[in-house]
Amino acid sequence: MSLEIGSLPPTVVPQKLLSAHPLAPLTADEINVASGFVQNLWPAGTDLQFKAVTLEEPPKAEVLPFLDAEHCGAPLPSVDRKAFVNYYLRNTVRVNAHHWGLFANR
Repeated sequence: MSLEIGSLPPTVVPQKLLSAHPLAPLTADEINVASGFVQNLWPAGTDLQFKAVTLEEPPKAEVLPFLDAEHCGAPLPSVDRKAFVNYYLRNTVRVNAHHWGLFANR
């Protein structure tokens, strides 16, 4: 079995797709965007099986200032959201995992 892990560049996503809190689970729209970008990495017709599309939590050093500002009612700092996508190609033993910087939460 092979395992590929990649980190892909951030992608600009419309503001309406962003969640308000950096630790909130990915929304259905965010999951669709993340899986759509992965599907576009492969030739049309490639049969992918997604095993997980979930939030990759930001580092604690980025979350603490957000939580402090949220608690005090101060303006909230920006914390980027990332998706972790785990999938495999059907009828193969090839497993793939990508860390995708999808959502700049501004």
